[in-house]
Amino acid sequence: MRSRLFLALAAALSVWVAPATASPAPPGVRHLHVAGGAVHATVGASSKPVRLTLDPELQRAAERLLARSGAPEGAIVASDVRTGRILVWASRGARDYVATPLAPSASLFKIVTAAALLEGGKVNVATPVCYTGGESAIRARDLEGRGDTCTVFGEALGRSINGVFARLASQHLTAADLRRKAMDLGFDGEVPIDVAVAPSTTEIPADALGRARTAAGFWSGRLSPLGALFAMQTIANDGERVPFSLLASPGAAARGRDGAGPLAERGAGRRGLRPDVARTLRSMLEVTTRRGTCAKAFRKPDGTRALGAMPVAAKTGTLVGGRPSRMFSWFASFAPSDRPEIAVSVMLANDIAWRTKANLVGRELLEIYFGRKRPGPVARRR
Repeated sequence: MRSRLFLALAAALSVWVAPATASPAPPGVRHLHVAGGAVHATVGASSKPVRLTLDPELQRAAERLLARSGAPEGAIVASDVRTGRILVWASRGARDYVATPLAPSASLFKIVTAAALLEGGKVNVATPVCYTGGESAIRARDLEGRGDTCTVFGEALGRSINGVFARLASQHLTAADLRRKAMDLGFDGEVPIDVAVAPSTTEIPADALGRARTAAGFWSGRLSPLGALFAMQTIANDGERVPFSLLASPGAAARGRDGAGPLAERGAGRRGLRPDVARTLRSMLEVTTRRGTCAKAFRKPDGTRALGAMPVAAKTGTLVGGRPSRMFSWFASFAPSDRPEIAVSVMLANDIAWRTKANLVGRELLEIYFGRKRPGPVARRR
């Protein structure tokens, strides 16, 4: 029964065939505990607990959500968009999976492809694109001919249309284009943070078909939840690469900033995206929660939106495979997308028979964050 269920899912979803063992990583964050209104943990090779920038209440909520998910491995990480302060660092499983590139980046990699296409001036949101196939695989014949289904590029990211990204990448992008943008957005290499983390990796075949498959989110390397968070935070900051801070500065608590590190010096770091490209990606990512791949997850049983009128930018991803077999699901987001406050990244490595997916977990964390700030129904700020 289990094997039949796996085959059914594999037919409906993208199948990742590489083993699911994580690459070597630093020891990470261990023995994390919340006490006295602060969060402490041992970090890296040190055995001495240090104070972290985490929000105690939100950290507890994330840990509960991970435990309730039932996933053998998973992680939730969140940041204050403006400062880069890490608010949540929650992991489930044998390792610190926040900073470990365990899972394939799956359809999150479409963010990289979209950014490269927009920065190269190859498309805009109104560009019409016709495609064929791509539901569960990209074949050579899917890249040829006119295509029998048409849409506009502005809808393709939120609806995660494999055929659109495969076609456009094969026509307009080189492997170097994709790799450069992957590094800018945290999908390849280390992200800027004040602790040692493992680098995410991007694998881009030299051949045109392999490049197209990678661009659509098939077999595109391994991504850490921290890397996915960095991509979202960069887009939310109009393309500026704001470094993360996890270690609380000694005098922060006395200054009344909840143990946060110093504010990031804005405008000092290199850009990951042009501002106009970041704003376009923001509008495309809003489609995800309005009418795209997780519109259903953002609706309550009575049909109302989970966060009211608040706009949320997000991207989902799903792949099945690995050893042992896992159903990997991703949710990366920031909100409110018109005036960003918080970025959230969730990765669940579920058994093939799963209880919940990353998009629902991510939505619940956003509800908790905004619900505590604004008691009562969550409404869009004016």
